[in-house]
Formats: sequence, structure tokens, C-alpha cells
Amino acid sequence: MKECARVFDGWLTPYKKNRLLWESEIISHLSREVVIETLPPVDKGLLRVNGVFAEYADRYFHLRGWAAMGGVPIACVFLWFTLFFCFDLYVFSNIRTESQIVAAWVAVSVLGGFTIAVFYFTLLKEFFCYTHYPIRFNRVSRKVYVFRHNGKGGVVDLDWDGVYWFVGRSRDGSDISYDLRCHVLDAEGIVRDTFAVGHFASTRAEILQHWEMIRRYMEGSPADLPFPPLALVLSTKPTWRNCITIQVGGASGHSPVFMLLTLPWAFFRWISQITCRRPRWPDEVEAECQIPIDDPYRLPEPVSSGEVIGLDEVSEAALFEYREKAEAAALAYEAAYSK
Repeated sequence: MKECARVFDGWLTPYKKNRLLWESEIISHLSREVVIETLPPVDKGLLRVNGVFAEYADRYFHLRGWAAMGGVPIACVFLWFTLFFCFDLYVFSNIRTESQIVAAWVAVSVLGGFTIAVFYFTLLKEFFCYTHYPIRFNRVSRKVYVFRHNGKGGVVDLDWDGVYWFVGRSRDGSDISYDLRCHVLDAEGIVRDTFAVGHFASTRAEILQHWEMIRRYMEGSPADLPFPPLALVLSTKPTWRNCITIQVGGASGHSPVFMLLTLPWAFFRWISQITCRRPRWPDEVEAECQIPIDDPYRLPEPVSSGEVIGLDEVSEAALFEYREKAEAAALAYEAAYSK
């Protein structure tokens, strides 16, 4: 499993770049021309869709708040001890020996360094940044736009036909998670940039379904997607309700106690999200993504996650039936693939 990304690569830690493709990445390469007929396409992080573009959340959107929940208490402990030793130095320095003063300064330096490291490597990835980092697929211009920040040069503009798509793997101890990942290669085949699209999954089949959704949209048309019952159900607005829905809803299927334990995570997610800015696409990107007024494929965007807009009871029933069918197909694929 050496050829495997770390669990937080692309968020808390950077992807490994300036290298050749790993063998696992060559094996898991995804072709834009190959139709995956046995796996129904699914939505994994779709935020907006219409006849011109489809926009997805980044891989770590659902994990936001996790680093804050772990980092804030640790940073507070380090900061408290740093201030304690500083207080000790300034108030009681006249009764301390020289060796005690040196030891106190060493403690202040070490603890202060740890405090700065936690803030820099963890908390600054959560607070005062962006609520999410969207990826937009323009099927008309055949472009992929990757948002990094609002400033100049903050959007990576790529050709859909010129990038390398594959099923990415990330290792967390003995567990492996999968995601839809993309490499930007130079003329010599060296990896120069990497990003992941949409939610991660516990199985390869789910990512293939995720890929098939995007592939059909870009290579065919929105008519090739399951309309109906496709509907947008994810909202990125930094509201308390959304944070509760995303974190507690993500624990559905587990015990009530486990779901209750996700509430602190939801709280830290909310705190981190309300300090962040909303991503804003540059004017030139928005100009290339103008949506016709009478676009029949434009879906209404929910204010709250889990909310389904524009579907009647029959269509909602079809939506749940389709999801069950897609899940069963993924399980069958994994069972066959493992053999």
C-alpha cells in the first residue's frame, strides 16, 4: 500500500507531486470513452447542474469541522501551558535559579512552537478560508475549473480531454477510502497537480458510479443522466441546520449513541464555516458558463441539505428506488470484483 495517498492529502497535507504515475494509478485509470453499463450513475457531491455546467463540492467538504474539533482543544492546552510558563518567568523570575529560568524558556519555546504548528497546519485549513472548494465541469467548452482561492490565479483552468482521471486511494491506518481523482501531467508524464472531486467512498464501485455521472454529462448530454429522479440535495450554506444535517445524517445507519457523538463535530463545523468566505468564480469563468433562461436541465438548488425541491411524491419515490437500485448494483459489483 505504498502507492496510496495519506488520508488528508489534498486538505491538511499536500498531494505528492513532481513524480511519475504510480502503478496503482495506471491500473485504475478511467477512460472517457468507456461506458460503465452495469453501474447506474450516482450523485456524490453535486451542487449545481444545468445544460452548460455541473458543479461539485471538493472531497473534504463533508469532513470540515473535524480538524477544528481535534485542533482547538490541543491548541488551547498548548497555549495555556505557554502562558503559564511566561507568567512564571515574569512574576517569579527573581526567586528562580538560572537553570530554572532556562528550563522555563525552553518550555515556552517548545510549547509555543507546538501551538503555532497546530494553528498553521490544522486550524488555518478550517478557519478564515473558504466554505468549500468547488470543481466545475463545462460541457460546452469542455473545460474543468478547479477553485483554489478568490484572488488572481485562484482558479485552475483545464481541458477535459487533457487530464488524467483515475480512482484514487487514501489510507487511514488499515482502512482504505476511494475518491475520484485527477492528475495534471506535463509532456513527460510527470504529475504537476492533483485534485479530487466530490465525496469519497468506502468502495471502488461507488466512485465508478460517481465517475459515470460526470462522464455521461461531459461526453453525452444532460439527457443521459437520470432525469427524473435526479435532484440536488446538498447545500453549502454555513447554517447550523446544514451542519447538523451533514454530520448527523452522515452517521445514519449507525447506533443512536454514535449519531449523538457527531454533534460536537457539527458544532465545530458550524464555527469553522461561519468564519469562512464563500468561493467566487472569476468573471471570465462566469462568462463562459452563462445559463440559458429556458434551460430545461437546470435543477433548483436547496437552501438546506436533504431538502428536495421540485419533485412530487411519485418522483421522490422514484428517487429512493433509484438509489436503492444503484446501491445494490455497487454491492454486486464489489462482490464480483473482489473475486
